[in-house]
Amino acid sequence: MNFAYCHRITDVSMLGNVHTLNLSSCRRITDVSMLGNVHTLIFRRCSGITDVSMLGNVHTLNLQWLRITDVSMLGNVHTLDLSYCKNIIDVSMLGNVHTLICRVVEK
Repeated sequence: MNFAYCHRITDVSMLGNVHTLNLSSCRRITDVSMLGNVHTLIFRRCSGITDVSMLGNVHTLNLQWLRITDVSMLGNVHTLDLSYCKNIIDVSMLGNVHTLICRVVEK
């Protein structure tokens, strides 16, 4: 399901059994705790999301440009994209992640 740029969406709690979910730039979404069973999640530029702790069972997780700080519960994610997440300091718990992508903005 592709809901990218659907700026009015606020509640995604009933989408927990979807296989692939793209919510890029859906900035009003704040609670993603019910999406832990989704296979592929894309939250690129979802500025309202600050807690991703319940997403540890997601296979592929794209969190580009999020303002998250704690990724300690994401150690079982297979492919994790944390590109441009400037507030993350500690990635020590991500040792089991198969593919970790962390691009940074070059000045």
